[in-house]
Amino acid sequence: MGLLVGLFVVAAIAGCALVWRRWLAERRELARVRATFARYVAPSVVELLLARKDERLFTGRAVRATVLVCRIRDFARFIEPLTPEQTLRYLNEFYGLTGTAIQRHRGIIDTLLGDGIVALFGVPLDNPTQEDDALQAALDVVRHVVAMRDRWAKQHRKPFTVGIGVNTGEVIAGDAGFRDRREFTVVGSEATFAHRLQEAAFDLNAFIVASRSTCASLADEYQLVPVAKIPLSGMRRLLDAFVVRGRRRGIEHFIVPVDALVETTIEPAAAPSPDPGPVRGPATSTVREPVFAAGPTAAEPPLARPRPRRPVAPAPSAASTARAAPDFGAPSLGRGWMFPQDDEEPILPEPPPPRATYEDRAGPPLDL
Repeated sequence: MGLLVGLFVVAAIAGCALVWRRWLAERRELARVRATFARYVAPSVVELLLARKDERLFTGRAVRATVLVCRIRDFARFIEPLTPEQTLRYLNEFYGLTGTAIQRHRGIIDTLLGDGIVALFGVPLDNPTQEDDALQAALDVVRHVVAMRDRWAKQHRKPFTVGIGVNTGEVIAGDAGFRDRREFTVVGSEATFAHRLQEAAFDLNAFIVASRSTCASLADEYQLVPVAKIPLSGMRRLLDAFVVRGRRRGIEHFIVPVDALVETTIEPAAAPSPDPGPVRGPATSTVREPVFAAGPTAAEPPLARPRPRRPVAPAPSAASTARAAPDFGAPSLGRGWMFPQDDEEPILPEPPPPRATYEDRAGPPLDL
């Protein structure tokens, strides 16, 4: 009887230890999900992800997603006359404008670029209206940037403009990185195509350029201008997309929250400490200080003198060269030799054809 009671107690302790370890593992996994997605999505979306308890959140899987890429036009030239503090202020305002618009339309922040932002729609939560949400977020970003021009003018600050590329397609979404740093992101040619669309927005002098796959089901909802057969940098496929000018109906103005435009606190640089002077020993001891030689060598480094050149031997004549070296049938490379000129077959290829451009003469998207 006592043996059975002992076995029961041991089994109960083992069961409690197993339950405790499982509870700790679940807590660590919840903390990992919260820490990972809290940087990209709104708190409500994080709680929804935790409630689903989906084990495939960090597993790489093929999904249909919409990628939005937004960058500041000519950012390097724009910040060239600015101080680092002024540049950081512009970036915080830009991230506040774009981030709030993206999260409001059920998107997540994938990456904060040095001059832009990358957002995802349709991952990690399925979204049947991801294309519409991405285009609405893009239009909100443009409206916010245009609306900020008056504020910047009152502050005697120059405005900037943005270019946005939107593409929908199959990508691989999952946890990527290495041992010390891993992030949730998407990869694939369709994600790269979104970056190329953003670059095309600058070339076309347009705000938003969206791919045909994004706008296929939204032709009646938005005002679209088709652009096609434009080469893209680093890709074989040509541009086949639309310039998005506005939404035909259901336009809803969104006011940026006041606390969205934050400013980073910058600590002033520490003043240099005064020179304590030469360190001296106690009063009872005698410390010999180094004595420096007077004259120009004490303040100036010694001058570097070039070595004398050796006399150059005269070049051997053609006759002596022919007697010294055998003839292997190679062409003689005399002075002034150059490739033969052939106008029919030039050495350099022909320059690429000029890129087509789209002039957005009607102004920014409608209903700003």
